[in-house]
Amino acid sequence: MGRKRTRNNYKKPRDFKPRNPAEYFTKDDIFISRMASILRLPRARILSIFNQRAKTTIRLNSLRGDVRETYKLLKARAYELTSIPWAPNTYFVNNRDKAEISQVEEYRQGRFYIQDLSSILVTIILNPKPKDKILDMCSAPGSKTTHIADLTNNKADIMANELEVSRTNSLRNVIDQFGAENTKITLSDGRDFGKKYPDYFDKVLLDAPCSGEGRIYMRGPKPLRFWSIKKVKSLSMVQEQLLESAFITLKTGGTLIYSTCTLEPEENEGVVTSLLKKHKNAKVEEIELIESKGFKDFKKYVSPGIVHWSGNDYDPSVKKSIRILPSSEMMGFYIAKIAKK
Repeated sequence: MGRKRTRNNYKKPRDFKPRNPAEYFTKDDIFISRMASILRLPRARILSIFNQRAKTTIRLNSLRGDVRETYKLLKARAYELTSIPWAPNTYFVNNRDKAEISQVEEYRQGRFYIQDLSSILVTIILNPKPKDKILDMCSAPGSKTTHIADLTNNKADIMANELEVSRTNSLRNVIDQFGAENTKITLSDGRDFGKKYPDYFDKVLLDAPCSGEGRIYMRGPKPLRFWSIKKVKSLSMVQEQLLESAFITLKTGGTLIYSTCTLEPEENEGVVTSLLKKHKNAKVEEIELIESKGFKDFKKYVSPGIVHWSGNDYDPSVKKSIRILPSSEMMGFYIAKIAKK
């Protein structure tokens, strides 16, 4: 019998160092693959989604003049307006861009606000009513604050909060321009509101700072310069603290809307799941508007919340939240409606 041969390198340590994915994948590759996984779409479709701009959308402001008169004034300027059936006084402007219409006199007078349709949807889901005490926790630049004032005809008590002085200055200018009179501006860290105003507000809107994936336009210059997975993870911790604070400020029976313009489950379903674990009286509710007849043409842009992603399991009730796919009509967004029982 011949002598058994063995490998010369048997049991010897090998100098193996895992390669960093960034060494052979570009940032674009990582972003597109991540979005394909989250949205469950082919990579080629992802690129086309993020290569389009949303249409210019405006909402006519009843606090600065009769909306029928404003409509006539814009039609006289040859604006091609398409109404949104589920959003009162809201229109696509089919033949003008934002930069152009922001220069007209009607805009300077505050007669209409230029606002993405997904953002408008958030305030409609909040369903503000006259005499409500309402907190807009991260309110700048003021689009949702002024929309709340418009929907309630300045008969709700609104607190518009912001963290940075520079942003509160611009917020004040917007509130003045668009006539949101019953609005108090505060300069504070939203994470402190739970201590200051426990069980105080009827409605709370938290449009949280986020990684902004819904706004990314891949044809623009350096579209991913502000995006990173590290940023996603760090923001999710801040969002959890903000959401818990927002929930504590809510009265029993009240409504809290948590929204972001990102598509990341870690910043969306993961944050909501964290709240549900800590507060057993927090319940995610159905968003009935998206099942309405008027919304049927927009339903194709909406998918239910994700229960499982990338090894993470989220609370089953987050299926009631919605993720809005970026499109030519709506910016990418996430919205959860939460009640305090």
